[in-house]
Amino acid sequence: MTSMHEHLNADMEILTRVAKQFGFPPPPAEMLTLENHNLAFLRSGAAIFSEASMTAGDIDFTAAELGFFRAVGGRSIVDPSPIGIRGDVTQLREASRQADVHVVCATGLYTAANRPDEYAGWTEEQQHELFLRDVTEGIDGSDVRAGILKCALSAVSADAPLDEVELATLRACARVSQETGVSVHVHSAFPMTGDHVLRGLSLLVDEMSLEPGRVVMMHMDSFLRPWDSRSRYIDSLDAVKSVDVTGVQRVLDRGVTVGFDSWGSNVDLLPQDDDRLKALLHLVRSGYDGQIVLGHDVTQKPQGVSYGGTGFTWFPALIPPVLAQAGVGEDAYRRMTTDNPARVLAH
Repeated sequence: MTSMHEHLNADMEILTRVAKQFGFPPPPAEMLTLENHNLAFLRSGAAIFSEASMTAGDIDFTAAELGFFRAVGGRSIVDPSPIGIRGDVTQLREASRQADVHVVCATGLYTAANRPDEYAGWTEEQQHELFLRDVTEGIDGSDVRAGILKCALSAVSADAPLDEVELATLRACARVSQETGVSVHVHSAFPMTGDHVLRGLSLLVDEMSLEPGRVVMMHMDSFLRPWDSRSRYIDSLDAVKSVDVTGVQRVLDRGVTVGFDSWGSNVDLLPQDDDRLKALLHLVRSGYDGQIVLGHDVTQKPQGVSYGGTGFTWFPALIPPVLAQAGVGEDAYRRMTTDNPARVLAH
């Protein structure tokens, strides 16, 4: 059983740029300490401002969280942390060894505005050479090789084009995938639209001729309802809150795999788990369970079981009983957590 999206031994400080980009000021320092009275606040997304919440360098914490995952039947985790977020991969390997849970790590770059300064302005060719070396030789001089390619797409507004810098990264990833068979995992998030997602997908599948089975479009569960639907629902007694799977199905119909990978999130902008369950059940009943993978997108210590959170253990507890109650057989869950990851990750 595999979780296809978790961040292990990672430094998420680079994401503070994202928060500042959209006008979120840093919280007061006293709210960022890793203490019991701050944990609920930190889980709401504020932990990206908390140095104490970062997992990079803490092998014992990472090994413990992997151990909790193993205790609920987990055997493998994909860590899609790109360069700049990705920690020391030799430490990641040691935590994997201690917990006896297989870990697949990534190479690639995050959004144009939120990647390490030394990679600003890199050409597609430079990125291709680096990613290929990480996959075929090893990362940062080690013998730990990347098992997936990660590219993050963004847009500054709903009507803005995708950034050409990010499209160069996407093309570089596609080229390495064609040469090695390693799958390409594409991040997308607010304020992107479904059309932005399809544009990135078209570049991979149509322009670069990448086989759809080699592509995972991440965070597709974040597109199940509009970003402001919660505030609109609260504002009016007549408002109805539901989910819309149309955009997700447009992506699925291209033959790629999608990630429902934010289970347990407390971030207000994202759909809630009931939204995910409602959409997931519909998609499984519609025959898409062979194209869906699952994850939690855990990023920092307050989310871990070690600090009273659910870590990597939530969807294994949440989803199977719901599917069973709805009359869906166990095979669907196995496809999403075992067979689909095996297909995507094999190369």
